Amino acid sequence: DTTVTQLTLSPSLEGGRVVWVDSPLVRALLHGRVLVVDEADKAPPEVVCVLKGLLEDGELLLGDGRRFVTARSPLWHGADTPDATAEGVRRVHTDFRVIALANRPGYPFLGADVYAELGDAFATHVCSNPDATSERALLRAYAPRVEERLLDRVVAAFSDLRDLADTGDVAYPYSTREAVAVAKHLEAHPAEGVAAALANVLGFDVFDPALLGTLREVFSRHGIEVGQPD
Repeated sequence: DTTVTQLTLSPSLEGGRVVWVDSPLVRALLHGRVLVVDEADKAPPEVVCVLKGLLEDGELLLGDGRRFVTARSPLWHGADTPDATAEGVRRVHTDFRVIALANRPGYPFLGADVYAELGDAFATHVCSNPDATSERALLRAYAPRVEERLLDRVVAAFSDLRDLADTGDVAYPYSTREAVAVAKHLEAHPAEGVAAALANVLGFDVFDPALLGTLREVFSRHGIEVGQPD
């Protein structure tokens, strides 16, 4: 839900005057920092256009008249000279980097195909789900007091659900995020049990009888019972 204004400059009223406040992006451009863009597939088209202009064309024009350029821009070699600075042309710091995190297009994320628009500007890495050992370690970090055997069951059950998603037997690719949510619930409310923790994660799924049957079968296979909807 970031707007172009939030991405670049935000106007603020100080002492009766309108001043422009640099965004994290602009500060990263100036000081050579790393900008992390999370959920990039949810960005509005106009925000994607701004990022595309900066990363592919090497230019970013701000509302206060400043123009930042990278080595991709023909203005790069003349930037940061006294005349260019007076006109607002500034070089982007050479240490500036962007890390963009995005979901794949399509269901269930329903975001835009960011790779189609910006893929050429990035070194792209596809991150798969963590292996069982890594996921178990992550859950342990969130739930240090939960019994190890119970966390093993949760990890194994969610692994089976992801396999079913890969084969098309279930539509939603149950991710590590859902497994973490179960572990956190177990840590915070140990007396409620795993069924209550799963109810928070599977709150909508239980109203699909066919899916509920599949979920019950998978979790039951690992010694976890999924309750009936209220």
